[in-house]
Amino acid sequence: MNGAHDTADVAVIGAGIIGLSAALELSRRGRDVIVIERDRPGLHASTVAAGLLGTAALPLGEQDDIYPLKLDSLRRYADFVVNVESASGMDAGYQDGGTLWIARDADEDAQLDELHLERVDRGLASRRVTPSEVYALEPNLESGMLGGLIVDDDVQVDPRQLLPALTQAARASGVRIVEGRAVEEGEHDEAQQRWTLTNNGETVALAREVVVTAGPWCDRILNRAGGRDEPLAPSGVGPVKGQLLRLRGPSLIERCIRTTNIDIAQRRHGELIVASTKEPEAGWDLTPTDEAREELLRRAYGVLPALRDAELSEHSVGLRPAVEDHMPIIGSAGRPGLWLATGHYRHGILLAPATAHWLAEAMERGRTPEMIAPYGIDRLGPQPQSLEAAS
Repeated sequence: MNGAHDTADVAVIGAGIIGLSAALELSRRGRDVIVIERDRPGLHASTVAAGLLGTAALPLGEQDDIYPLKLDSLRRYADFVVNVESASGMDAGYQDGGTLWIARDADEDAQLDELHLERVDRGLASRRVTPSEVYALEPNLESGMLGGLIVDDDVQVDPRQLLPALTQAARASGVRIVEGRAVEEGEHDEAQQRWTLTNNGETVALAREVVVTAGPWCDRILNRAGGRDEPLAPSGVGPVKGQLLRLRGPSLIERCIRTTNIDIAQRRHGELIVASTKEPEAGWDLTPTDEAREELLRRAYGVLPALRDAELSEHSVGLRPAVEDHMPIIGSAGRPGLWLATGHYRHGILLAPATAHWLAEAMERGRTPEMIAPYGIDRLGPQPQSLEAAS
């Protein structure tokens, strides 16, 4: 194997939100880190994401297995943003205005009661509001709302501001980012305790440890990461298509508005976000569809009629990495010095600070911290079925 290559203590494969956050955290802990990205940082799901961050979810209990990690990461977010903005000198688009959940019928109102009680039981801030209070807070909402729930702890971040800032923060902290280089194979030399990462037979990087954060593409690397004679079992991660709309118009809302089937948020610079579809059956398709656009707009107009006067500026499509249980994979990949951070599904932006912190802890300690113990690859068995194949 020949050609130009880099040598590092840690090589991170994938420069999305998870990979860059992990690289920054490891660099801040004194590790020599290189990030290898086949395209450019944040090109895929990370900059398509809505960036609406909170622990509350309806239907109640959905994805509750990751609640502790979501809460841990949400509590880290303000400091995470401060560190990124300080190191980069750039604005990450962070807003802490909270969320207003709204109820349009009796069933949704009952669900908000349950969500409120759950949050109270967990010792979290939550406040039920009457219809008149809903309209005092957000006068542009459709008439007929039965009530609402204020979650002040929720925040939002603009991924299209966060990713460039995070990229610059990583570089400022000493992380080397190599763009336009794919990693096809990895082989571990036990004698030298070193990984050789290659592309088309040429060495891309040498590293003592490797962190694979390539989203739904992880298995394309992992299937060859044990060497030609001993491939790894697949992680089971696959793509879940999501479509999201961006609109331009007047300022209409002060906080994120959420219902059981639509989320609407407004950035400080005026952009309105309408999110989002979940299409596990779509595989690797990145085509925006008229059906998704019309359905998202129909739901949004039913909540915020004044959106009809806004201009549709972008119809975005991304592929979320997910496995069947919709929990992330964080930790050892079962080979010396090989680590995984993927499968974050709809929560990649939210879970980035906690994933980076606890993965770095695991790499330093040589054992799995309790916080991420439920998210090991071993829970999936020797040959887990991918979400794409299962759908």
